[in-house]
Amino acid sequence: MSIHLEQEVADFGTRRAQLADAVRAYGDWLDHLHGVDGERSLRLADLAQSLAADRLEVAFVAEFSRGKSELINALFFADSGRRLLPSDAGRTTMCPTELYCDADAVPALQLLPIETRRSDESIARLRHKPVEWVRIAYDPDDTRQLQDVLRKLTETKRVAAAEAIDLGLWSPNDADEQHRLHGDGSVDIPVWRYARLNYPHPLLKAGLTVLDTPGLNALGAEPELTLSVIPHAHAVLFVLGTDTGVTRSDLEIWQKHVHRHSNYHIAVLNKIDMLWDELKSDAETHAAVERQLAETARVLKLPQSQIFAVSAQKALVAKIQDNAALRARSGIDALEHFLAHQVVPMRRDIVFHGVRQALAGLMQESRTEIAERIRLASEELIQLTELSGKNRELVGQARAQLQLEKEAYDATADAFRATRAQLTAQGERLLAELAPATLAPMLDATRDALSQSWTTRGLIDGIGALAGRMGERFTQATLLADELLAALRQAYARFHRLHGLPEMDAPRLDLGAYRQRLRSLIAETDAFCRDPANLVLEKRFMIRRFYGGVVAEAEKTFALAAREAERWLRIALDPVVLRIRAHKAQLDTRLANLKTIHENMGTLHARMADLKQNIGALREQRVALEAIAARLGL
Repeated sequence: MSIHLEQEVADFGTRRAQLADAVRAYGDWLDHLHGVDGERSLRLADLAQSLAADRLEVAFVAEFSRGKSELINALFFADSGRRLLPSDAGRTTMCPTELYCDADAVPALQLLPIETRRSDESIARLRHKPVEWVRIAYDPDDTRQLQDVLRKLTETKRVAAAEAIDLGLWSPNDADEQHRLHGDGSVDIPVWRYARLNYPHPLLKAGLTVLDTPGLNALGAEPELTLSVIPHAHAVLFVLGTDTGVTRSDLEIWQKHVHRHSNYHIAVLNKIDMLWDELKSDAETHAAVERQLAETARVLKLPQSQIFAVSAQKALVAKIQDNAALRARSGIDALEHFLAHQVVPMRRDIVFHGVRQALAGLMQESRTEIAERIRLASEELIQLTELSGKNRELVGQARAQLQLEKEAYDATADAFRATRAQLTAQGERLLAELAPATLAPMLDATRDALSQSWTTRGLIDGIGALAGRMGERFTQATLLADELLAALRQAYARFHRLHGLPEMDAPRLDLGAYRQRLRSLIAETDAFCRDPANLVLEKRFMIRRFYGGVVAEAEKTFALAAREAERWLRIALDPVVLRIRAHKAQLDTRLANLKTIHENMGTLHARMADLKQNIGALREQRVALEAIAARLGL
């Protein structure tokens, strides 16, 4: 791997950890200002934890024998001095393989048996069922043991054609699949459905996750890969053969499974060493490669700046042997530079933007509150300074005037209590619209409808109806949120007008991203149903399998929308309640102090000293807050 790529990934990991520390520091600052609030502290702890667990996910997609595994070895793991993933001819990975690092777990290869395809459970759900996986621990420092373990990824087994059909891995009706049928009526299938390798490599420790996906057959057989795994990857490297260019099956993978998603797409023309010819000049070879790059850009409709020609095998050899000339000729440096300076910064910016978006409102509220506390304390100090040297009667008048102000404020606050009860009830109705319990009947209705007709038309109608019902819930939740926000603003405007509290600017609830995800699922369903290749395998099996993947994504989308609504409700209500309580506490404190001073004029200067000290402490807190804000980019 290049020093640039290693540094950028490591820097991303370091800065992500620093950002998580800043979130924790902000939580401590809030606890110091307000006292410990269990719910708020938990929210910020969850944000810090999600930051620490965030990963840069890079997926490699291609047809068989394009050199994906070798490219992964060359890009990320050449420093081990060996091939990590098996990539010899006829010995390549046969199942989707995820490489990551969990420092809290023992290094191990986890394998999901192919037989789990008989159930309707998604791979995502099966991740949380350890009993379903075969787990093989290994010593990462033992090269031979690791290679032996990773050979499991290449395993296939011969089963009766009926079993392959039952698993949705072969069809007697697909002419392109007939060569897989042996004379005894058996078919070779992968032993494993999915693999996860926990490997303590520096790049993986820094937060990189690599997904190696097998060819078109596996992608078609596992809709979850194209509905969830590949769309959620932050970059997709689509690997082609320089000698063949974009073949029909390559284009099929690109059009069906890759290009529709909005993540970073990179095409890699691998095996350029096959164009190296000692009887041709370097200029002629370079021209041949350039023609392939231009043609690939045209066919894939991808900018040529996102297409790279490499020899993964020569790059791996060059890195292991420290051969600078061969490395330069392999073309690997340009690809690594692109990953380091385009893909990694893109993901870093998205992560940091998400944190800033989550905390911007809370941080602004903290700034407003600390400024308000300083203002009120300063006003009290000015008032006491003016009373210094005055007689008890003037103190009594100031106390009476403040008592009237407090009574007026209490009356406004009492009126708000009834409004708050209504707002709370409105908020509960809002969250009820998106509660998990409301989703179950929608899913039941969809499944009941589909159980009568496991056909493409039934699937399209069923998923369309499900998305429609979920969309109606989103609409109703948004309307309730708008009504709640309007009532809240009207109630708070009274505090602003009568008592000078700072203006409030809470945002609207926006569920647009989740509506768009529903529209994407409908589009994915439509594309699936229009593709005859998806229905060559046993129709009912494939439709059920695809339905399960769509439902899993729909459930995830609904849960995220519910979480967004809950977050919005806190953003809208919590600051208002805190401001009202804080202002009341300030009035109560000032009134109590004036009472004490009225009863004993000798305490006036002591109170002034306390106020000066308090103002100084508040200013220090403001400085600390701005330091945390700078760390958060706010």
